[in-house]
Amino acid sequence: MREGWVQSGSVDLHYLEWNAEAAEQPALFLLHGLSSNARIWDRMAQHLDRRLIALDQRAHGRSPLPPAGFGIDGFAADAVAAITRLGLGRPVLAGHSWGGAVALQVAATHPELASGLAIVDFTVQPFSDRMSWTEAAKFMQPPLPLYADLQAAYDAQRSYVRDAWAADLEDFVEAGLVKDTGGYRLPLTADVRLEILDAMFHLQSDLLWPQVAAPSLLAMAEGMPSAFVEFKRRATELAKQQVPETAVHWYRTGHDVPLEDPAGLARDLERLCLRASYDELALDLQALAGDWARPADGYAGWTAKDLLAHLSSSQAALPRVATSRAAGGEAGEPFDSDRWNASQLRKRQASSPDELRDEFSTGVRALDPVLSELPLEEPIGAGTYRGLSARDAMRAMLAHQRGHLDDLTRLLG
Repeated sequence: MREGWVQSGSVDLHYLEWNAEAAEQPALFLLHGLSSNARIWDRMAQHLDRRLIALDQRAHGRSPLPPAGFGIDGFAADAVAAITRLGLGRPVLAGHSWGGAVALQVAATHPELASGLAIVDFTVQPFSDRMSWTEAAKFMQPPLPLYADLQAAYDAQRSYVRDAWAADLEDFVEAGLVKDTGGYRLPLTADVRLEILDAMFHLQSDLLWPQVAAPSLLAMAEGMPSAFVEFKRRATELAKQQVPETAVHWYRTGHDVPLEDPAGLARDLERLCLRASYDELALDLQALAGDWARPADGYAGWTAKDLLAHLSSSQAALPRVATSRAAGGEAGEPFDSDRWNASQLRKRQASSPDELRDEFSTGVRALDPVLSELPLEEPIGAGTYRGLSARDAMRAMLAHQRGHLDDLTRLLG
């Protein structure tokens, strides 16, 4: 892990970065919850091998407390600045709790900066559906803590996360506090926290949610009082009605899922990254145009349309390949890719480029729910990458498809 600073307007924001040299795309851009800090993602980061950036949002962690900018728009602008200036392209956004509101705002209003969206234990239905602002302000704004020393802060966090506590969380606790003459306190003030809560309460998240065009995940905690869980289940059902392709996973944890089940959340975010990558392939392919009869250099007699047909046929087969499992764990008979490719091209000789691109997009949509539940470590039983883990096989096929798409883009350019 390394740390750095990125500027948003006049505010310098602190961030943490893991796996900075990782080539796997997309990266993950992580937003913590209210009164938390970037180190809440530290445990989860140990289970992923792609690049991760976790921002200390303004007035949190090591980032300063500026005089203004505490509405959702201000925090979203910080996230946009960080994504752009750190050269993250179109990362998958993941926001925990109130950070989910910020991530939702960015994904809905800046689709060019979000290839996927994960909301971790935050409802995308307005809080005003459940309670008044007066009730919410009393419930969500307890007195801000002041700790005599760090040990008192550790003890408070231990009582909150219970069995999830371990010594590594001391760094997380300390990163979220500042020292003054009265002891250790949060960086933000009670007035600022209430301003943030007011903006979150009045956020029209149910209007933003359907605007998210990227693959999405609702990662919800169920180890909480039944009234909260019931509200979240109703809100999640409404969200699924609005965006049926949303993946929903529940965790037997309290609210702090990244601390309490980091491996489980990491698995689901890896699945979301795979979904986002294939979705981006479909978007890029749909944008291509040109002379489809042009010979494809390096492809032994193929035209651009033949290369498109190969891409389309490969994608159409992926849902079946991803769910294949060899009996007894054996990889099965060798796969003759040349013979299979030739047969698939013959079947598609009469198809138009538009039909082939639509077939590719249909294959991506069919693969999406498979990837949402993909058993990442189980071996694939069919195709070129049989015997590899499902995660590695889907990554390898993704690289294969991306390579052909890049060749096709150059050919038609």
